[in-house]
Amino acid sequence: MKGTKKTVCAAAIALALVAGASAGSARAYFTTFATARGGHQITVGTKSQITEQFSDWTKRIQLSNTGTAECYVRARVFAGSTYGLEYSGSTGWRDGGDGYWYYDEILPAGGTTGELQVKITLPAVTVEDPALETPPPYTEDFNVVVIQECTAVLYEEDGIPYADWDAVLDSGRDSYGWEGGEADE
Repeated sequence: MKGTKKTVCAAAIALALVAGASAGSARAYFTTFATARGGHQITVGTKSQITEQFSDWTKRIQLSNTGTAECYVRARVFAGSTYGLEYSGSTGWRDGGDGYWYYDEILPAGGTTGELQVKITLPAVTVEDPALETPPPYTEDFNVVVIQECTAVLYEEDGIPYADWDAVLDSGRDSYGWEGGEADE
């Protein structure tokens, strides 16, 4: 009888251990399952807008950061080979030597650059009538196009900010990535 009690007790303990171990696995299985639906819109934080005014044969250009992150901006003016362009800028603008004028200061979200002025030089007008002392007013149609760009402010390991004007956004994938690698979002 004493042996039967030991056997029954050992069987009860073994059964309790097996039941407890399998119940833990079953409980873990049901708590680790999850489902997700929907999406989240991701926006690139840099965006800029141009403001142009034209008078006295001069374009006055200002760029504004309308994005949510600080950025660097640059501008370039095209007028064709017939017209000459003479740039002059307020503090912060410099000629990059590549056709672009760069605003060297970091432009915070909501910030606006100083004014970049571009004087348009008209082609020489010949006077066909020697009785006229001054040439007639310029009446030809022309178009002066201003291109502006912005790029995110990046930081070197030592904290020095810089602009990467060669970065290209790839929007052909599910998320934006910089050419040559993924962007940190």
